[in-house]
Amino acid sequence: MKMQASGLVAVCLSLVLLSSGARAHAFLDHASPLVGSTVSAAPREVRLWFTQSLEPQFSAAQVRSSAGGVVGTGHVDPGDAKELVIPVRALPPGKYKVDWKVLSVDTHRTEGSFGFEVKP
Repeated sequence: MKMQASGLVAVCLSLVLLSSGARAHAFLDHASPLVGSTVSAAPREVRLWFTQSLEPQFSAAQVRSSAGGVVGTGHVDPGDAKELVIPVRALPPGKYKVDWKVLSVDTHRTEGSFGFEVKP
């Protein structure tokens, strides 16, 4: 019986350690405009919220038009290290892609992209 209890404790401890390690990366939590959304008014900025604080010197994002041109580059918000802000000029109707690469404060890198559309 003791052996079974110690085995159960070991399994539980392993699960706790694995789950805490899985949260060690800065993943995209949500964005504005929403990922995959269609908006009727062009945003003045694109904001990305992450699950962990970011290293400002090693984290960046860009908004690109459907033609591939960069229409805005981003930076970590000085007021919230979990946010990337990408100021953009008035975006004409069309499809846009947001690319991001970040380094979390625990030195893990993540990257990704998503799109949104501005309707006329």
